[in-house]
Amino acid sequence: MNFEWFFYKKTIWKDCRKSKILRTIVLVTQNTIFFGIIVSIITFSIGFGFKEIIKKKLLNIQGQITITNLKIDNSIILNKSLKKDLFFFKFIRHINHFYEKDVIICDNQSQNVEKFIFKGISKDYNPIFFQNFLVIGYLEKVKKKLFSDYGILLSKKVSISLGLNIGSSIIVNFFFYKNGNPFFISKKFYVCGLYDTSIPEFDDVYIIGNIKHIQYFHNNSNVNNNQNEDFLEGVEIFVSDISFDKIISIKKKIDQKYSDNFLVKTIYDQSYEKIIEWIKIFDINIFVINIIVIITVFFNVIVFFLILIIERIKTIGILKTLGARNKVIHKIFLYYIIQILVPPLIIGNSTGIIFLFLQNKFRFLSLNKIQYYVDFVPVYLNINYILFINLSIFLICFSTVFFSSWFIINKIPPINSIEFE
Repeated sequence: MNFEWFFYKKTIWKDCRKSKILRTIVLVTQNTIFFGIIVSIITFSIGFGFKEIIKKKLLNIQGQITITNLKIDNSIILNKSLKKDLFFFKFIRHINHFYEKDVIICDNQSQNVEKFIFKGISKDYNPIFFQNFLVIGYLEKVKKKLFSDYGILLSKKVSISLGLNIGSSIIVNFFFYKNGNPFFISKKFYVCGLYDTSIPEFDDVYIIGNIKHIQYFHNNSNVNNNQNEDFLEGVEIFVSDISFDKIISIKKKIDQKYSDNFLVKTIYDQSYEKIIEWIKIFDINIFVINIIVIITVFFNVIVFFLILIIERIKTIGILKTLGARNKVIHKIFLYYIIQILVPPLIIGNSTGIIFLFLQNKFRFLSLNKIQYYVDFVPVYLNINYILFINLSIFLICFSTVFFSSWFIINKIPPINSIEFE
């Protein structure tokens, strides 16, 4: 039988029962590791959960890069050369046409006039938008009515403020200029679906409809005598990653070649910049909280180990007198640490994962949607960061014990340690 293992098994709990101080410090250390594991897992999960859900929204609400005409008579914005240049970037997912127009709607309840943006889109517009954010209305029926009839999409928030629901009719007044003079073209639409992104910068502003309506009104209004049926305001580029470097690389590529014709804006130039900065805060929070956990575990393990050495200093002297090498004594103390470390790790991991699983399924922790862009606490379970947390605590504990035992146990004289009181 392994002597170190046998010796540790016969002495550890006997020492704890005999020494109240040792028993207390063992419990404190185990509880520190237990709560440290739980706090780290929950911090990582909630932090990454928020980042993932907000990124998912920002990646699908509207294009992360928009290219618009600098000249009103540029009717073909996406020529073959530009399209080829754009698809050179493999992380581009969709390129969709759009046409936005200021509109005015009269509130049926209060008779107040409210201003919105009518966003005209085509049939091939990013399909994930409809899948993720359509909250009232069947997807296929909504898309059919949207692109073959006078159906429009309102945000759930706007529909409540205007007193509208599915099937409600609404007069939309499109704002145009002709010869420097403003005028309106009014058209009756009906609500075929409601969306909800929980991003006020989008929900409070946009009405979504078929791009053909704006193109038709544009041609009938004879604005600037441009009668092109396919007139577009611009294109939206949807990417798979909102990292600053990748998005700016696309912008630079377009600016270098097409700066005279097109204006390029990114998600960092628009109203979502504050949300992106808010996402970055989660990285700081995750880092700070885990540093606090690591420092706490480190000092507790140091204190535990020093007290353990003081409690076992006579035993160390006797073992050295009997011929035990320092390596043998080191292994005994490593077994002590394993015995202290493993139970709180197992219980802490189990508790943390069960809590996150229940939150992910039942969403019992809710939030203010207006402040946090989501009405529940999102969690992101990933085995990689759970392994990283456990490995980090293991390394902290074992490196602490290894270096401490190396510099302390090796220098304890056998005679003095036996006489120690």
